[in-house]
Amino acid sequence: MPWKIRTQRSSSTALLHRGGCATYPDQVGLISREDALVALAEPGIEPCEVCRPQTGLLT
Repeated sequence: MPWKIRTQRSSSTALLHRGGCATYPDQVGLISREDALVALAEPGIEPCEVCRPQTGLLT
């Protein structure tokens, strides 16, 4: 399963999404599981509350 990151906007944090998340349908720049794990550990990136990408990563 691929993941993707919606970059930070002016007042919001960057969000990690599952590759098929409907809240961020852009399929450009998909990342691997390893890269998603690194991104999730970064202080400025949070998991999407809709698709909950951490569920597939941390199991």
